[in-house]
Amino acid sequence: MKKLFTMILAGLMVFASVGGVFAEEFDEDLTGSFLEEQQEVKENRLGKIQARKVMKEEKKARRLEVLKEFLDEIHQVNALRIERHTLRAQVIEKNDALLDLYIAAKESGNEEALAAAKEKREQIKGIHEEIKELQGQVAAEKKAFKEAVKNGDKEGAQDHIEQVIILKTAINGKIQEKIALLEEIIDILS
Repeated sequence: MKKLFTMILAGLMVFASVGGVFAEEFDEDLTGSFLEEQQEVKENRLGKIQARKVMKEEKKARRLEVLKEFLDEIHQVNALRIERHTLRAQVIEKNDALLDLYIAAKESGNEEALAAAKEKREQIKGIHEEIKELQGQVAAEKKAFKEAVKNGDKEGAQDHIEQVIILKTAINGKIQEKIALLEEIIDILS
């Protein structure tokens, strides 16, 4: 065991002395140029990041300028949206009233009124499908509007926002038709 330990120590000493002979002298110029290169790389990265930030800010400013031109249309779209929510509240109220009337009609066995109400409900389903279709078109037009604004295409954006207004007006008209049918059902079941 002692011999083995002695041989290992002797081998380590030989390798340590060989490593010391072949070691290079410290070159300060080499490390200095390496550090300078690393500093330049960092500065280039920072410059690129700052350039990207400036480009993004300019893009946002251009988009904001284009949006300023469509303020009236955007306010009109928001007003139509508020109107739609008001109409939806009326639909909910009518459906709530119908619930009680349906229960009363079923309990009294008024089959004629229930059949007439079912026909009106089928018409409402058709209107609902039309509304869903129009809402899909509104979503597509809104997306196209945003893309046109992003690209700075003012004429295209104007066309798309006008189409959104037309479609939202049509949706509100369909909801009013739905309310009228619900009122007819209420009259039938009353």
